Amino acid sequence: MKTFIITGASKGLGAAIAKRCLQTSDHCILISRTAHPDMAELAAQFGTKLTVISMDLNETEKLTSLIIEVLAVVDQKSDIYFINNAGVIEPIKPIGNLGQENLEISMRVNFLAPIVLADEFIKQTKDWNSKKVMVNISSGAAKNPYHGWAAYCSTKAGLEMFTRVAGVEQDKVSFPTSLISFSPGVMDTEMQGTIRSADEHDFSDRNKFHEYKEKGMLRSPELVAEKLLKLLEVEELENGKFYDIKNLL
Repeated sequence: MKTFIITGASKGLGAAIAKRCLQTSDHCILISRTAHPDMAELAAQFGTKLTVISMDLNETEKLTSLIIEVLAVVDQKSDIYFINNAGVIEPIKPIGNLGQENLEISMRVNFLAPIVLADEFIKQTKDWNSKKVMVNISSGAAKNPYHGWAAYCSTKAGLEMFTRVAGVEQDKVSFPTSLISFSPGVMDTEMQGTIRSADEHDFSDRNKFHEYKEKGMLRSPELVAEKLLKLLEVEELENGKFYDIKNLL
């Protein structure tokens, strides 16, 4: 039995993962601000149990309750795959023009939300003797600086280190959760559209991302979802490891 928990499940990579999981797993728990119209139909078609939770991960005070709500409908004997996918690219601005409100949203959604969810998930399932895998969707921005991406690079770098520390710790417990980072590379998503629409004074690499689109260099979310789910079929993932899509193609 397989259960998938996916944040940011209504758009982009999250939606692509969800659609594939609805065809191959037993239970999908989809968490997002808005609902995707195709999910219920797919679940009915393939006989998959579907739980949809409306939640804005920017509301971090609700995250502990969210995990309790999620785990209340999870079969403890099931293999559990938790995909921390939700994220925001904004603010795309050079340092000195970021603004506290924009920074706080970025920090909450990209960094605080996934680590609070991981912390509470590990706490609540520490005695569950089942396969538990948590994937934190990362980025090349976790390892490389980009002009105008101070918020995004910083939050992804922080999440990357959190994943590595969690991996070290979980290797020492009786019923561990495997935590990995996964970098999907450049995809043809709404986030890419936001990047291309940035002011060139705010983001000096904007033209490069226009070139990615014009030359058909953006991967489809469906391809990335396929490669990620194939990776998760591996029996022994290296706890805390950064997995890059480039090495799976």
